[in-house]
Amino acid sequence: MSSFSAPSFYPSPSKAALQLQYVGKNVKDIPAPAAVLDLAPIRRNCKAMLEATKALGLGFRAHVKTHKTTELTQYQMGHQSKDIRLIASTVSEIENLVPYLLESRSRGASILYGLPVAVSHIPRLAAIAKVLGERAVGLFVDHPEQIKHLAKLDESVWPGTIPLFIKIAAPISRAGLLPRSESISPLVQAIVSAPKVRLVGAYAHMGESYGSNSPEEALEFLMHELKDAKAGADQIAKSLPDGSSSKLTISLGATPTATAVQNALVENEWNDKFRTYVQEVKKNYDVEIHAGVYPVLDMQQLATRARPTTADGKPLLSTENIALRIMVEVASTYDEREKPEALVAAGSIVLAREPCKSYPGWGVVTPWTGGSAPADASTVYDPAGSKTGWIVGRISQEHGNLTWEGSTDDMRKLDIGEKVMIWPNHACMAGPNFGYYVVVDGESSEPDKVQDVWTRWRGW
Repeated sequence: MSSFSAPSFYPSPSKAALQLQYVGKNVKDIPAPAAVLDLAPIRRNCKAMLEATKALGLGFRAHVKTHKTTELTQYQMGHQSKDIRLIASTVSEIENLVPYLLESRSRGASILYGLPVAVSHIPRLAAIAKVLGERAVGLFVDHPEQIKHLAKLDESVWPGTIPLFIKIAAPISRAGLLPRSESISPLVQAIVSAPKVRLVGAYAHMGESYGSNSPEEALEFLMHELKDAKAGADQIAKSLPDGSSSKLTISLGATPTATAVQNALVENEWNDKFRTYVQEVKKNYDVEIHAGVYPVLDMQQLATRARPTTADGKPLLSTENIALRIMVEVASTYDEREKPEALVAAGSIVLAREPCKSYPGWGVVTPWTGGSAPADASTVYDPAGSKTGWIVGRISQEHGNLTWEGSTDDMRKLDIGEKVMIWPNHACMAGPNFGYYVVVDGESSEPDKVQDVWTRWRGW
């Protein structure tokens, strides 16, 4: 590895010490605020994604940026999977995954660094590639200058060829080239002229899909994303020299569109159209889906309504499938204010300032009470229903104000010193200030018993 490596410079807390401290305890007896993961929805969410992509004949690449743990990565991939495809947003995430990837190398493990590569990150990525072997570490590019820096690397620095995806902006112009950009051709020419690199395909991310409001709309976003990604891949293919035989890969997705592939398994005219189009694209390209927040979900994901209902009418995208909760403690209460309020010692550095389009708050207080019986469902705020219950109505840096919304006739009383759980708006942003997750299993005989502690990777 390089002289700088995140596991050394940003060490995680001792997993063994945390396990000794917490495993076996009731979660209500650990200090707050705490990030709590529930294995039951994690298993359901990961299983649903793997089964849907397999049924449609699509590859799947798991993003690790939400949770930053080896343990949850294994759930995303399936513990016995022979097809390990991952993507990360920081070099630190890849460095921390090296032991797992080494273990999985015989299964053809592949990991992508998820931004067009910055020059200063190349030495660290090269050090990882040297440990993992040829073609294990792939990169994004969207400018010929990036190829010049990669082409200079010799075998002693980065063994073999470097797999490259061209980043396609589809449709958000955040990173990458527009699908029909004239800049694609000179970039392809730069790649094929450099023996050190190897073109793999096109990568797109449908960030606009968070605006989805139904399973049908989410699948429509996915269709548009696939069309844009294919347009980019077509531009790439046309720019390749005659005689190029390798089949390019199209990688696309965001959690709303990736979870929408589960909708495509339902038999109806629109879904048939989507499946037919996928099969047409697969004649010329390998297609893989990527997503990150889907194992844990959050209020933003619920607001997209991107997943279908089961045969009994139960929504798959529901609060019972949110695996991440933030446990906080009530520090004070204010019944005399315009709306009843409670103060919690958890503000923006715990919950973040990510809004949710379905309601005007920063988190929703769950039915969990820390006791044998949960709160009455009618006292839990439902953005699509009663809109009555406790939400995080205001936040500052260190403090949050829970506000009671709706009628106070059956208001759930909160006591000073009581601990409550919150569903956060955005799971990716509700984790960074925690060094670890306490893990419970809602399907076990003791759903509030701490089963494990997973340390969270740090650094960039």
